[in-house]
Amino acid sequence: MSGHRGNWSNWLEFLFSMIGSMVGMGNIWRFPYICYHSGGAAFLIPYFLAMFLCGMPAILVELMYSQYSNLGPGRVWIICPLFQGIGYGMVVLISIVGVYYNVILAWTLFYFVGSFSSVLPWSTCDNEWNTDLCRTRTNLSNLPLRGNETLVNTTLSYLGTANFSKLVHITDEAVTPSEEYWRYHVLQMSSGIGDMGSIRWQLLVCLLVAWLVVLLSLIKGIKSSGKVVYVAATVPYMILVALLVRGLLLPGAVEGVKYYSIPQWTKLMDAKVWRNAASQVFYSVGIGTGGIVTLSSYNKFHNNCYRDALVLPVLDCLTSWFAGFIIFVFLGYMAHQSNLPISEVVKEGPGLAFMAYPDAVTTMPLPQLWACLFFLMLFIVGLDSQFVHVQTVVTALTDAFPASLRHRKLLVTTSVCLIGFILGLTCVTQGGIYVLTLMDWYVGTVSFVVLAMSEMLVLAWIYGVNRLYDDLEMMIGYRVSPVWKPMWLVATPLFVFVLLIAGLTSMSPVALGGKEFPSWAQAVGWLIAVSPVIPIPVGMVLAIWREKDGSLKERLIQATKPRKEWGPALGAKTEEGKDEMSMQTKEILLSDAHSS
Repeated sequence: MSGHRGNWSNWLEFLFSMIGSMVGMGNIWRFPYICYHSGGAAFLIPYFLAMFLCGMPAILVELMYSQYSNLGPGRVWIICPLFQGIGYGMVVLISIVGVYYNVILAWTLFYFVGSFSSVLPWSTCDNEWNTDLCRTRTNLSNLPLRGNETLVNTTLSYLGTANFSKLVHITDEAVTPSEEYWRYHVLQMSSGIGDMGSIRWQLLVCLLVAWLVVLLSLIKGIKSSGKVVYVAATVPYMILVALLVRGLLLPGAVEGVKYYSIPQWTKLMDAKVWRNAASQVFYSVGIGTGGIVTLSSYNKFHNNCYRDALVLPVLDCLTSWFAGFIIFVFLGYMAHQSNLPISEVVKEGPGLAFMAYPDAVTTMPLPQLWACLFFLMLFIVGLDSQFVHVQTVVTALTDAFPASLRHRKLLVTTSVCLIGFILGLTCVTQGGIYVLTLMDWYVGTVSFVVLAMSEMLVLAWIYGVNRLYDDLEMMIGYRVSPVWKPMWLVATPLFVFVLLIAGLTSMSPVALGGKEFPSWAQAVGWLIAVSPVIPIPVGMVLAIWREKDGSLKERLIQATKPRKEWGPALGAKTEEGKDEMSMQTKEILLSDAHSS
C-alpha cells in the first residue's frame, strides 16, 4: 500500500506537519481570551485534564489506525464498512473549514500588504473611510472617565452641561481607527446577510494569492509540503519570541501578564470554565476532522505513533499558553495607552487579530516592522493548517479512486484548490463576513463532536480495543499501558457526548454586532451543521446493500467486519500486483492465530 502513496522522508517532516496542523489561528486569538475569562493560570487545570481525557486518547486512535493501513479518511474505513460515512463526513467537514480558513488568510494578506505603508492606514482618522466618531486611543485617554469625579466636575464647569453631555455621548460611541479600517475599508460591511453587496476586488486578489501559495506548496504532495513545513512550522515561533521580547519592554506589559497568569481559583467552581477547556482542546487538536488521519497515513509502518500521541498534545498546550503571554503583553500596553482597564480592550477571534493588535502597534516605534512580523506569522500559522485541509481532501479522493487519480495528484490538488477558491467568493463580498460567521458558528456545533464520538465508539466497541492494542504492538514493538482501554471504551466517548449536549443546550442563534441573523439564515446554518453527518446514514445503507447474501441481520453483521483488503501496510507490490508481507509480519500474524 505504502509503495504507491509515498511516505514522509523522515519523522521531522511528520512532526512539523502535525504541529502546523494543531497550532493554528485559534491558539493565537481564541485561547488567550478563554484563558483570561476562565481563571487565568487556574484554567490550565481543566485544560490539561481535558487534554488527557479526550485529546490524547483520540489522537492516539487516529494516529494508529491510519498509520497501520497507510490509508486516509474515507478509504481507511474498510476497517468497518458499515460506518464508512464517518470518514467521508470528515472530508465534507474539513472542506467547509478549508473554504473559510483561506478567506481569513486573504484578510491577513491584505493587512500584511498594508503594513508596508509609510503611515499605517489604520492608525489615523483622516482617511476616506473614517467617520466623525473615529478617535485614536491617545485622544480617548485624554477624555474624562466616568469613574473620575474630580476630572468630570472640572470638565463640566469648563464646558458647560450641554457641551459635556455631547462629549460623553461621543466617548460612549467613539470608534478606534483600526476598527473603522476593519469594518469600512477591509470588509466594507453591508447591512446584513440579506445584502451581499459586490465583491471586494482587493480581497479577491488576496484570496487568489492565498490559494496559489497553498497549491504551489502542495504541488508534489507530501514531498513538497514536507519541505515547506520546516520553515512554516518554525518561523512563527521565532517571530513569537521576537514579539514577546519587544512587548515586554512596553509600558503596561507587566499588568497584561498579571491579568493573564494570576490564578483565579474560584473560577474552577464554574461549569462553564470546564466546558470551555473541553471545547478548546477539542477544536485545537483537530479531532474528528480527518487531518490527523491524513498526516499519519503517510507515516512509515514502524513509526512510534504512541510517542507522538503523548508529545504533540503537550506541544499544542504549551504553544497556546505561550501565545497568550504575547497577546496579553500587548493588551496591557493598549490598556495603558488608552487609560482603560484590560477587560475593556480584550477581544476574541478576528477582533483580536484585525482590530486590537493593529491598534497596539500604531503607537510603537517602527510600527510597520511589528505589523509585518505579526501578520506574516499569522499567515504562516494559517497556511500550515490549510495544507492539511487540502491534503485531507486530496488523499481521500486518491485513496478512493487509486487507479484513475493517484497518478494525477497534481490535477486533483489543482481542482480542489480551484473549487475552494470559487466557493470562497461569497466570503469576499461586502456581506462576506456574515457568510463566514454563519459557517464558523454552525460547523463547530454538531459536526466535529458527532464525527469524533462516532469514530471513537466504532473503533473501540466494534473493531475492538484488543485489536487496537495488537495493531499498535505490531507497529511499535511493545505493549502499552492498559489505561487506554477504559479511556477509549468509556471516558473519552462520554466526555465528547457531554460536550455535545452542553454545546446544544447552551447554543444561541448566530449574531454579529449584536444583531441576530434572520430565520432563513439560521436554517441554512443548520444545513451546514448537519451536512458532514449525512454521509453516515447514507454509507450505512450502501454498506448493507453491497452485502448480497443473507438476511438483513446477517448483512448488517458482515458489514461491521473489516474487508479482506484491511491489513498492515508492510507489503511490497509484486509484478502480479499481490501483497507480499515481510517475515516479521507473517510471524506476528501466525503467533496471533495460534494464540487464538
